[in-house]
Amino acid sequence: MFSLKFVLLPDYVRKKIWLKHYPEGYPKEIKIPKNKSLPDIFIEAAEKWGDAVNFIFYGKEYNRNQLMDRAKRFAAALYNLGVRKGDVVAIYLPNSFQFLVSYVGILLAGATVTAISPLFVPREVAYQLKDSGAEILITMDLFYNNVKQIKGETRLKNIIVTNIMGEKLGVEKEDLDKILNYDELIEKTPPIPPKVKIKPKEDVAVLQYTGGTTGLPKGAMLTHYNIIANAYQVKPITETLNKMLGLDKTRTISVLPWYHIYGQTCEIATSALLDSIAICFTQFDPVPILDAIQSFKPNTLIAVPAILIFLLNHPKSRGVDFSCLKYLNMGAAPTPVELGKQWKALSGNPLSEGYGLTEASPVTHTRPAQIFGEEFGSVGPPVPNTLSGIVDPETNEFLPLGELGELVVSGPQVMKGYWKRPEETAKVFFEAGGVKWLKTGDLARMDMKGYFYIVDRTKDIIKYKGHSVYPREIEEVLFENEAVMDAAVIGVPDPEAGENIKAFIVLKPDFKGKVREDDISYWCREHMAAYKYPRYIEFLDGLPKSMVGKTLRRVLRERETQKTKPA
Repeated sequence: MFSLKFVLLPDYVRKKIWLKHYPEGYPKEIKIPKNKSLPDIFIEAAEKWGDAVNFIFYGKEYNRNQLMDRAKRFAAALYNLGVRKGDVVAIYLPNSFQFLVSYVGILLAGATVTAISPLFVPREVAYQLKDSGAEILITMDLFYNNVKQIKGETRLKNIIVTNIMGEKLGVEKEDLDKILNYDELIEKTPPIPPKVKIKPKEDVAVLQYTGGTTGLPKGAMLTHYNIIANAYQVKPITETLNKMLGLDKTRTISVLPWYHIYGQTCEIATSALLDSIAICFTQFDPVPILDAIQSFKPNTLIAVPAILIFLLNHPKSRGVDFSCLKYLNMGAAPTPVELGKQWKALSGNPLSEGYGLTEASPVTHTRPAQIFGEEFGSVGPPVPNTLSGIVDPETNEFLPLGELGELVVSGPQVMKGYWKRPEETAKVFFEAGGVKWLKTGDLARMDMKGYFYIVDRTKDIIKYKGHSVYPREIEEVLFENEAVMDAAVIGVPDPEAGENIKAFIVLKPDFKGKVREDDISYWCREHMAAYKYPRYIEFLDGLPKSMVGKTLRRVLRERETQKTKPA
């Protein structure tokens, strides 16, 4: 790797030029506690605001004391099942009170959380369980059949099952002796968690799966310190906005998926630092969310552009007053300019944008519009305690202001590395000016104020409705179809989804003329999560290849671009 360890950093990085444009009173540096673990901040939150309603789930209210009582019981139950410090415990649940209890309970036990997407099909669940080495899984009754199919492929010793609505478990009688009942386990265990000494900067709190730069998903090792640091870095946004707008506390619509680090940090961890109320939903469903906006008058919504598009285009939205949502922040995917204009006209409030990646817990940049201005298209300056710059993607040399290059970041929120993948870890880190930098894989530029603009991606990752979709993972599944000889997957522009997914397939000779595009599409839906299967299929006689046989996705993307150009 080209080393810049002893090369001086450019002035715009060394002088942190963005700090000149932080408004008066906005902290330029944050004091991040070095010896606090994630359980510590949840315990402190209960001591401060224990009896106040913190969580509303389909009409049922919960406070922090209830959360901590059940989390302590769950931690003790996990210990009784043999869980020890450093063990990985998997959560395969949608957003729910049980997810919160499980998350905090696992951390109280000194174990590491790995959260699995509720959208995953059995093969994808099996991959994450096997790669993480998890031996205990918490899931809901509706997902149990998925787990039952792949249990034999994994190291699972215990499967803990719940019904998230508090009803009787919907599990077949013959399976009841193969599982542990979540509620019974908690009720019968005293709230005396094990005493575990956590080293925040060393111990991994969350093993968050991501595609990284290439290949199959890998676990980003996020320490207690990484996530706490990021929560403290975004905390001033809420505090500043509440003061500016005269809000007594944060009332948020919680729709970000908690299996993703975006939801875990920005909704779960950050809420432990603030007196706040979250109105939570298991999944994005426009009607109940629009009802909640009308009923609860929330002031905050952190989302992705696809969610806002669906909300604003739903017929029910015409009768909803959106003016209560003072802070609406978009992340995970580029936000169309027209969407920002539409939101401002409808609500009277500006749209905010931010940027981050799993490997950085995830927030590195943010532009709350009321604080940093309505410079649409910009993700704003780095958050406090974060360095950022633009480099040549090939040499890692820092580029002058205004030039397009790869965005790199450094800060306390940056991951420890990838789980059991030292070579992949080495690819995304480099040293310059005595600082360890993370390569984001995203193309960006920086203006004279230190505001950053994401222009494109160097990765092949497809952004579909805020989800990261990894082409090679889809290709690996396609190759299992008996009719497929070769395949390549790319993202194609889509005004609503951001990008959509297209697969180019070369059929085996015996299947040509016998297998249709619809046959492949139907097969994909059965073998992949709903947000992963290709929406478009095109058969080709052959794929473009490099001299060494590598499929040239770039050529396929260029072909698609030519098709959409006006004649």
